[in-house]
Amino acid sequence: MQTTSRNILLDIFKVIAALFVIGAHCHFLYEYSEVSFRIITNGIFRIAVPFFFCVNGFFLYAVFKNNRMQTWLKRVGILYAIWMLIYFYFWTYLQDFNVLKMMLTLVFGFNHLWYLAALLVGGLVLYQLRKMSNKVLIAAAFLFLLLGIAIQYVGQLHVFSQQPTLDKLLNYPPLHRNFLLFAFPLLSMGYVIRRTNVHTKLSKKLVAILLITSFTLFIAENLIAYYFITGKVILNTYLSYLFLAPMLLIAAFVFKKNANLNSKLLASYSIALYLIHPFIIFLIYRFFTLDSPTLLFVTILVAGIASYLLILLNKKLKYIL
Repeated sequence: MQTTSRNILLDIFKVIAALFVIGAHCHFLYEYSEVSFRIITNGIFRIAVPFFFCVNGFFLYAVFKNNRMQTWLKRVGILYAIWMLIYFYFWTYLQDFNVLKMMLTLVFGFNHLWYLAALLVGGLVLYQLRKMSNKVLIAAAFLFLLLGIAIQYVGQLHVFSQQPTLDKLLNYPPLHRNFLLFAFPLLSMGYVIRRTNVHTKLSKKLVAILLITSFTLFIAENLIAYYFITGKVILNTYLSYLFLAPMLLIAAFVFKKNANLNSKLLASYSIALYLIHPFIIFLIYRFFTLDSPTLLFVTILVAGIASYLLILLNKKLKYIL
């Protein structure tokens, strides 16, 4: 067991983020409160993946600096390929057989695996632009995320409802939730944080204020979209991701808690929970009918056990986590 002094708070945040993803996919509170579902499940829980991308961008700085991009691409690529194979039955036999649909799924990722597909190519894009100034990268982050948001709203508001094919295309999630319009902006924010070391220069008081402010902006944007723009429609992208996700990353370092423990255990749990939970949800749906809170509890319990087994298996096979 590798035991070192490690910032455990960042790893705790990552595990919590993985649990948030599970909560979103279990549609927590959907049948109980529309507003609570909007604020918690379609709001707070959805910061998880942007946070993951920010963390990835932060650590990509060392990958670029140490010329380990090829190793990183191989690792993420193999991880993606393995889990696409694990879920092969789900994106082939359980969907209407359609060659085009299968090819698109292979490129953009099945279900939650879109994250790995976007990370792989988004990381490659950031690598090509790594020498750009911090101002240019931040400006590009806002520009591309705003473009994705614009496409999302045009689709959800059915601006082109008189042109069914175009309307359907604009409502295809990978058109706006992809490597360029989602992953790259958040990877860039994490990368800039590490390159400038801003996480070591801010006081705890200032970080707390900025974190609360960005969280408030995120909830406000969510509620404005709900009450005045899209109604019940579930959105994938919010502009406030570019404020809240980086602040969560910075807070994890500013309020860091060091502990001596297996340096990869919690990190392994976060990725294992993320990767295995849709399989668990599918099995539960296959045999039981549960309300969302019960489904969430059972899924976390079973996924936790499955994640432990995956961590043990990964020691033998490698690359599955």
